[in-house]
Amino acid sequence: MALTVQTSSTTTASKSINVQVNSTASTVIYTVPVGRKFKGHLWTDQATYFGIINGQTMRSGYGASYYYVPPLPIELTAGDVVKSSPTTSDSTQLQGLESDA
Repeated sequence: MALTVQTSSTTTASKSINVQVNSTASTVIYTVPVGRKFKGHLWTDQATYFGIINGQTMRSGYGASYYYVPPLPIELTAGDVVKSSPTTSDSTQLQGLESDA
């Protein structure tokens, strides 16, 4: 008698993530679900902080101005947490694609 192994693989469609918050300090705006990953950008309208990823404050680069802050490219894995900027005067935006890990 031969053994038969059946495997099933389910994939979940990729989905776009676009979150923007204004005047909310250190608020959770996105958590990568189990079995998923995220690739995208974090952006702010201020020249100091992008936001917080896994408890680490992401500061905008030297020379950033209120007129142009380039987006921060990020890649996250399951369980990673993104929070808004630590100051209430900032707007934080997260854009990208969530897909199977």
